[in-house]
Amino acid sequence: MGDEIAPPRVLGHGRMRALVDPEVDLLRTVGPDADPDRLLTSPRCHLLKFQRKIVVGRVETFAGPLYVKRYRVYALRVAFGSIGRASPAAAAYANARALAARGFGVPRPLAAIEYRRAGMVTRSFLLTHEVPASETADLAWRRILAFTDASARRTTRRRFAAALGRLFRELHAAGVYHADLKDVNVLVTGPLSAPRFVLLDLERVRFADAVSGARRLRNLVQIARTLGAQATAADRMRFLVAYLDGAPRGERRGWTERVLRAQRRKDRRHGARRSRRSATVSCTVVCQDEAAQIAYCLESVRWCDEIVVVDGGSRDATMAIAHRYTDTIFANPWPGYRAQKQFALDAADGDWVLNLDADERVSDELAKEIDRVLAAVPPEVDGFTVPRLVSYLGRWWYRGGWYPRPVLRLVRRAHTRWGGTDPHDRPEVPGRVGRLRAEIFHYTYEDVSDHLRTVSHLTTVAAAEVRRGRRVGLGRLLLEPAWRFLRSYVVKQGFREGMPGFFVAATDAFYVFLRWARVWERDRATW
Repeated sequence: MGDEIAPPRVLGHGRMRALVDPEVDLLRTVGPDADPDRLLTSPRCHLLKFQRKIVVGRVETFAGPLYVKRYRVYALRVAFGSIGRASPAAAAYANARALAARGFGVPRPLAAIEYRRAGMVTRSFLLTHEVPASETADLAWRRILAFTDASARRTTRRRFAAALGRLFRELHAAGVYHADLKDVNVLVTGPLSAPRFVLLDLERVRFADAVSGARRLRNLVQIARTLGAQATAADRMRFLVAYLDGAPRGERRGWTERVLRAQRRKDRRHGARRSRRSATVSCTVVCQDEAAQIAYCLESVRWCDEIVVVDGGSRDATMAIAHRYTDTIFANPWPGYRAQKQFALDAADGDWVLNLDADERVSDELAKEIDRVLAAVPPEVDGFTVPRLVSYLGRWWYRGGWYPRPVLRLVRRAHTRWGGTDPHDRPEVPGRVGRLRAEIFHYTYEDVSDHLRTVSHLTTVAAAEVRRGRRVGLGRLLLEPAWRFLRSYVVKQGFREGMPGFFVAATDAFYVFLRWARVWERDRATW
């Protein structure tokens, strides 16, 4: 059962309002401006979910590992609907306290933070402490089914199904309805034969004197659909027997038939599941001195059939870290971007190759989308582009021309060669190229200084690729940078990001200016 939760402190500053655990120093935990977006966009954050409505990440902080959930204001109706109402984060915080008071397990909430403008919620965040030694109910059930001891497997699955049924019964008896009570929203702690449950997605909890029959059925169908493919009829009956707690056999049979009918209707409405891909996927990563980033990158592609790492001569712990994730590691002295990517492509064995840089990560949504599209990819398709979302200056950059900028990253290995010019190399394929919707996360610059250092390095490489004798006049040194600034700041709406948007537009313009200035300097030296 959940720990007792002390009444929160209420903090306010400008447009920000927060409900905070009285034992927590919010500014020290979150940052000097108490903005959780800085946690979610930090390279130290492991993003678990990145969807239109919510973003969830796990991040190490002064207060220990925390989960940060950001509720997105994704439509005007959502913004207008928040006027005069609690934000989703505040509702989840209040529901956590109410559930804990009723004896149900919940993650201990650290803070609910919201920002408003003209009464409308613009951003809201729920911060919770990690539930140690826990896993979602679907993973726990799979672990039970993997037991090699048949007797232990049979006994544990009976007890687990019954415990889950008792949880549902106790929730409904207490007048608690959870609108999305599926397996991934139930954490399991303790031994699997006597599990304890912790509820997630707390903003979707409703309290009433009684839970209606329609809502009870909806909860039962949610858990049946997610565990049903791995649960036998006997497992589901044990769950229902525990849920109905001694109800007559006829009532149990009636509930079973209602659940099965509702489940079939929902399956028909959503369509049959797609088959799993049969093609193999290799992920290639070229790197050098990337000890701070490489683990996050490789962790995000554990689902691939093969991971190929090509190191250009690291002097830090990059190679040692990479060995935790794969044995397919090559040391190849840096020959340039294009040549190194070709080397990695040639070393891969998969039918398809996903190319990543060490400062990039694959979202869970992208991994699922790749699995789905490769299950039935047309033979004329040789590649897929992926949108790349940049994390920089404490925000995700959807403006300024940095998004979506789709890049060709998933390619059919046998039909691909590496082309382009350094540092703007690219894979080239003869067939049709499709487009994926989920993102690659790009943690490109640590701060402003790192951004400027990178610009200096890349312009040096880019200038070297320009043929000698290329005329560089005032037009290239003035007009081209001016257009780059206007495109980023005005056309691509970088101005909506405030001062960071101005800085990004100015830096984009400076990149163009510095590249041509270096070409002019190089050619002038040969006069």
